[in-house]
Amino acid sequence: MPIAARLIAAAALALPAAIAIADDVDAGIARVMAAHVKPGEPGCTVGVAEGGKLTRALAFGLSDLERGKPLDAHSVFNLASVSKQFTAFAILLLEQDGKLKVDDPVVKYLPELAQSAKGVTLAQLMHHTGGLRDYIEVIYMGGRVDADGTTIDETVRLLARQTAPNEAPGVEFDYSNTGYFLLGVVVARVSGQSLAEFSRQRIFVPLGMKNTSIIDRYPAPIPALARGYARAETGFRIDETGWEQVGDGQVHSDLQDLALWDENFYTGQVGGKALVAKMLDVGLLNSGESTGYAAGVNVSESRGFRWVTHSGSWVGYKSALQRLPDEHLSVIVLCNRAEADASAYAEEVFALLLGDRLGPPEPEEEEPEAEPVAAQWDPGELARFAGAYYSPEAGVRCVLDQRGARLVLEGCARGAVLKPGKPGELVTPDGSPVLRFADGGRDTGGFIYWSPGLRGLPFKRIEEKFE
Repeated sequence: MPIAARLIAAAALALPAAIAIADDVDAGIARVMAAHVKPGEPGCTVGVAEGGKLTRALAFGLSDLERGKPLDAHSVFNLASVSKQFTAFAILLLEQDGKLKVDDPVVKYLPELAQSAKGVTLAQLMHHTGGLRDYIEVIYMGGRVDADGTTIDETVRLLARQTAPNEAPGVEFDYSNTGYFLLGVVVARVSGQSLAEFSRQRIFVPLGMKNTSIIDRYPAPIPALARGYARAETGFRIDETGWEQVGDGQVHSDLQDLALWDENFYTGQVGGKALVAKMLDVGLLNSGESTGYAAGVNVSESRGFRWVTHSGSWVGYKSALQRLPDEHLSVIVLCNRAEADASAYAEEVFALLLGDRLGPPEPEEEEPEAEPVAAQWDPGELARFAGAYYSPEAGVRCVLDQRGARLVLEGCARGAVLKPGKPGELVTPDGSPVLRFADGGRDTGGFIYWSPGLRGLPFKRIEEKFE
């Protein structure tokens, strides 16, 4: 039996007969997925919602490799950043309740952020224009990895230690997990409930989303959960998280429930149509330029259609929810393998559904290849820079270790070799992070750490004593 036929047959076993009819479109979806999911591997579920109903729900691959358990239409996945639209919806529900306004400053509800978030509004957090530092990068700097445990409270304290933002609010669009994490904290403080409980009572239960939850505490047993995986040297390894931050992620759901959520964008069953319309209002920069990002969703026009989309990527999970509102048509792709491209798979499914009506893809802008960092100064004796440096804001220690003719960054990084860049700067070969020393590199008492997510984090030299 061909792979495509085997995949359809496997999916049909787990689905109602009305959904599992292997018509030409189903066969086409199976051919698409056969190119990405081989037998015995983790895979994806694919759903198509048309006119208010989930008309197709297919599953490809395994939910649990150790147990040989196949994925099915009810398999639950970590949605990663597809979660953000639920957080935005919760904020708008609270505004509808009269308990907050999206133009309120975030420090009204989180006064401990006064130093770094002055002037930042809830709306700017929602539209990724708040300009705040990336909490995930700070946690990584401290040596934590995805599989380790982290909590909501420790992340709030971490952000409260920041004394400056990356940039002023409203200046640029800078996709921010920090912003949505903080929106989740605001929901909890204003409502008196956790984001998980508020969302359950106000969104999931009213919409009949029986298999959807927000995980903010581990362990959290979900019987239908698909295990997350990443490729290893041989086969796949478990790739899951113990991080408990919510708002920017951590909604867990399946195809059936996401189709119910998707339909709410047409009916306004929960929240009403005015609130749904507000979900689609894109943010503006201070200059008046559109960000193209609304309340947890991207809003765009391309290939002859209007699109409302979002994707997600976190540890061994990838997700995509793409909607053509004028067609009342959506595609949902949920995967439990880290290298999957859920958005690309969804686009391939749309091509099957729309045929010639779907215009050609937009030409991709080629990113210029990163040029090697050119040395513009001579740092001289490397021993001047060697030593330990500490950032109270990050709670992180960086060590510059001299190893012969090389200076290696440890502690806040893992063995990154530093080279001279612009005057006073030491950089890694790919240009990030950058360590900027004062007075053209003559002052080695500290440096400013710069990366795309952490722009301007100060470190001071410390004296370490060893017994």
